[in-house]
Amino acid sequence: MATSSPNVPKIVHVGPGLEVRGGVSVVERLIIDSISPHVQVEHIATMEDGGILRRIRVFGAALWRIHSILRDESPCIFHVHFASRGSTLRKCIVSLMVLRTPCWLVLHAHGAGFDGFFSNLPRPLQERVARIFRRSHGFVVLSTQWLEFYATQLTLRRERIQIMVNPTDPPSTVPDRRCHDTVQFLFLGRIDDRKGAFELLDAYHALSATTRARARIVFAGDGRVEELRRRAAEIGPDVVVHSWLDREERDHLLAASDILVLPSHHEGVPMAILEAMAYGLPVIATPVGGIPDVVRHGREGLLVEVGNRAALTTALARMVAEPALRMSLGQGARATAESLDVTNYGKRLLEFYQTIFAGTSDESGLTEVGAETRPWRTALNTPRRNSEPYTVPVGETRGRVPVSSGRRGRGRGR
Repeated sequence: MATSSPNVPKIVHVGPGLEVRGGVSVVERLIIDSISPHVQVEHIATMEDGGILRRIRVFGAALWRIHSILRDESPCIFHVHFASRGSTLRKCIVSLMVLRTPCWLVLHAHGAGFDGFFSNLPRPLQERVARIFRRSHGFVVLSTQWLEFYATQLTLRRERIQIMVNPTDPPSTVPDRRCHDTVQFLFLGRIDDRKGAFELLDAYHALSATTRARARIVFAGDGRVEELRRRAAEIGPDVVVHSWLDREERDHLLAASDILVLPSHHEGVPMAILEAMAYGLPVIATPVGGIPDVVRHGREGLLVEVGNRAALTTALARMVAEPALRMSLGQGARATAESLDVTNYGKRLLEFYQTIFAGTSDESGLTEVGAETRPWRTALNTPRRNSEPYTVPVGETRGRVPVSSGRRGRGRGR
C-alpha cells in the first residue's frame, strides 16, 4: 500500500460505491487510480444499487467506518462526493461528523440538478446546508457556472472553491472515421426528459428521408428504456436502443460511432461527453451546466438551444452533410480531452490537498473563527513557501485502495 506524502495525509473518499451506475462513480475510480500511487487512499461507499434495506445497511456501515477513522485521531482529508436530494442529506451527516474533529473536509459537487433541489428546500434547511458547505476546507466544482452558483446562492468564499472539470482517460489511438458510409449518432446516459432522450428521438425522426438514408442513431442507458424502445420501433430499424452497457461494450460503441448527442436540460459536466471526446467524437449538446467549458461551438462540437427540436434537427443534418466538419470537430474534441487527462487531474488534486494540509488555506482566511486546530501540522508538516515547487512523490508500485463495501470493479458507469 502506498504511504502518504509528508505534504499530504491519508485521503478518504466518501461517495457512491465504485460499481454504482453513474458519472460520480466513474470520477471516483479515475481519481483513486491516479492518486493511489502517491498517497494512502481509502474509499467508503455511502450508497450502492439495491433496495431500501440494502441502502440503509450500506450507509450505516459507512458511518461506522468513518467514526472509526475519526476516533483513530490520525491526520486525514475527507473528500466527500455529493449530488443532490438524498445524496446531499447523507453527505451533510458525514460532513458534520468530520467537522467535529481536527480532520479536513473537501466537498465535491457533482449534482446536475442541485440548483433546483436547493431552491425547493425549506428555508431553514437551505441555511443549514449552506452553513455546512461554508465550513468545508475546500470545495470542488465542475465549471465556472457552478462556481458562480455556490458563491452567490450559498455564499461560499470564492477563494475556497476549486474548479476541476471531470477527468478523462483517453485511449492511445482513435478510429479513422473518414470512410464511414453511414453516420452513426450516439446517445449515452439516463434515458429521461432531463437528458433530452425523447427530444433527440423526435429530432432525428424529423430529418429528411435523404438524410436518414445516410444515418442511424443508437441510444444506450438506463431509465425509461422500454418506453423509448416502443417509440423507436415505430420509426424504423435505423434507431437502436440498448439498456445499460458495461465498459467494454461502451468503448466498442464509442469506437463505432461518429457523433455523440446529449441535449440535456441540466448538467454538471457529463462523463458521457468527456468519454466521447476522448474517442475523438464531436459533440452536439446544449449550453447548460459545465458543458460550455469543454464543448465550444465550432471547436469541439455544436451547441443548440435547450428544448429547441428544430435546432437539434438542423445540427444533426449538418453533421451528416458535412464530413469535413465532423472530422475537424472530432480532432478538436480529442485535443481537449487529452488536456483533461486524469494524470494531470491527479497532480492538480494532490496540489489542492497539499495546500489545505499545509495551512496556506488558513492564510487566505479559509478557516473559520472557532475551528479546531490541527496539531499534526507542527509535527508532520512544514509549510512550503509559495516560490517552492510542489512535487508529488512517485511510488514504485500502485498501492491497493481499501474499499469499505463491495469488490472494486473495472467497469464504468455514466
